[in-house]
Amino acid sequence: MQLELSMRIDRSKLSLDQPVSLLDPTRGTHEEAAEWLRYGPVVPVALPDDVRAWAAMSAEAAQTVLDAHPDLSSDPRHWGAYSRGEIPAGWPLLNLIVGESMLNADGADHRRLRRLVSHAFTPRRIDAFAPRIREITRELLDGLESGESGEPGAVTDLKEGFAYPLPLLIICELFGLTDPEQQSRLRGHFRTMLSVEVSGAERQEAAVLQREVLARLVADRRAAPLGDLTSALIEALDDEDGRLTEKELIDTLEIILLAGHETTVNSLTSTVHALLAHPDQLTALLDGELDWPAAVEAGLHWNSPLRNLFMRYALRDTVLHEVTVRRGEPIVVGLAAANREQSGTVPAHFDIRDSRHYERQLAFGAGPHYCVGAALARLESAIGLSQLFKRFPTMRLAVPEPELVPVISTAINGLAALPVVLRPASA
Repeated sequence: MQLELSMRIDRSKLSLDQPVSLLDPTRGTHEEAAEWLRYGPVVPVALPDDVRAWAAMSAEAAQTVLDAHPDLSSDPRHWGAYSRGEIPAGWPLLNLIVGESMLNADGADHRRLRRLVSHAFTPRRIDAFAPRIREITRELLDGLESGESGEPGAVTDLKEGFAYPLPLLIICELFGLTDPEQQSRLRGHFRTMLSVEVSGAERQEAAVLQREVLARLVADRRAAPLGDLTSALIEALDDEDGRLTEKELIDTLEIILLAGHETTVNSLTSTVHALLAHPDQLTALLDGELDWPAAVEAGLHWNSPLRNLFMRYALRDTVLHEVTVRRGEPIVVGLAAANREQSGTVPAHFDIRDSRHYERQLAFGAGPHYCVGAALARLESAIGLSQLFKRFPTMRLAVPEPELVPVISTAINGLAALPVVLRPASA
């Protein structure tokens, strides 16, 4: 049926003047994607506040857009509607899109900014940080076990008590942000900035406040440098060659701190959910028949923590998969949909044993903007999951699966909460 409808549609006539659907943050990610894919791999959609964009939804289309397409740019200055002042200051996605970081840079500028950060994520540095990840994980699990949630039959929100603090503590430590009060403030500001359930004014205020936290961090590290990434970036800022501007520094801190924890939070939560829903595979993991890195990969593939990646912009009129994207028009990449496309070699079910998870993995993007912290995220998840289930091997969901509520977001894909019973009364 999908193929028949796609054949009937003249894709060359699709345009932003007539979007096929509204990107609905309250709707199921994959249900929405299935509808859009009926119109083809690239479709016109309406974002919140009727901002128009193309959406690359298939694996092939996503790869095309992400692989440094010569007619596309990551720089929002090439977005026609934004340059013309048509995007309101409080637009929900604006803080993810506008900024002078490597996320929004191309070519030499992108390579310069990425080089300054990538030294913190080398395999050697990540391997050296593994003992600290295990220590933080153990401390969090000790807290769960000693608290009320450790009592037999007690219900705990595993997202709030474990999946959220683990990657946040790790990324903050890498940046030298060790003050618990500042960590808590930053976490709250990021949540507000990503929310579609607050007003534009609240998002703008949160953006200002989180930059105040980061500015304070920069001031502290400038006064007392440590062996952390913030200190290294400040050194680049103060270098006489001018390799980094003050705004680039703050924007870089913001995007890596945000991306460095929010995605892993949802990856952990979704993979725990998948394993609890597939007890045979969980048993194989606990018995050593399957390994935890493979479970992480299967979880990423089945439910990518990013719903959509914002955005790329056409430098000139460009034909992508039979549709014409006009100069200045934006393109959203539907990462979650593309990563679990229901065709080709991509499995349509959660299966750790299927090696194809590694072949077409798009959860961390692709091309020159491939996530610089992907290896760290994978290591955090593998350590976190293995220690969690070894500590609580009889853990189960506290509510029926249909009662689990997804995050309401156009960017994030995951669960709003994961209520579990860590120690069933019968265990």
